[in-house]
Amino acid sequence: MPDTIVFLDCALSSMLCAHKLMDDSDETTVHMVTDGFEVGMYGETPGILPLTMWPLARPHWLSETGFRHPEEGDTAIRSSWMKKSMAISLATRGAHFHTGTRTCTNNRDERSLALSYPGSKTSTKISYDHIVEKDARDLPSWNGAIVTELPSWSCVSGKRPDGTFEVWWQGEDHPISPLQVMQWRGLDPTTALESHASLADAKLANIKNERLAT
Repeated sequence: MPDTIVFLDCALSSMLCAHKLMDDSDETTVHMVTDGFEVGMYGETPGILPLTMWPLARPHWLSETGFRHPEEGDTAIRSSWMKKSMAISLATRGAHFHTGTRTCTNNRDERSLALSYPGSKTSTKISYDHIVEKDARDLPSWNGAIVTELPSWSCVSGKRPDGTFEVWWQGEDHPISPLQVMQWRGLDPTTALESHASLADAKLANIKNERLAT
């Protein structure tokens, strides 16, 4: 029987999991819920590539526009553009995105979720078979920046396909004339992509276990 799955965020791990679900069954209905008004492009997160982690996504999980694949010598990708590309592909495959929304009620007995849209009286109700919660852990804060030259002080860094460098650090240091500044909460920028891939597998396993239990 086809399932309806609701993800309460649009994190990379959730979109990876959603693509895997839709690969397993083209009858699966996916809803992605976020209070943000944009999925990808903004809200940069680490894109440092582990040595054996690319390709992270199957080719059909990425749209053909808006994302530059890493080439030889590149050690980072622009994660926000990858998320945008994955979101476009999900939408093309039939996933429903609810942006700029707030969760009003989650009735677990009835398996229904009520959402509202800020600044209006508009609301919607989604009936679901499985719901994937947002990660609510309190994680360490990191500073980030995009620069054309690496800083002299210690930082985590990676070279992007456009020739710029993505750097992450903790402390009071700041690069000179950064192209972009960022903030991120997580354990380690060097393993952020790997963690999203592992978390996507864990989310998928939880959904499959719930199916077996019902």
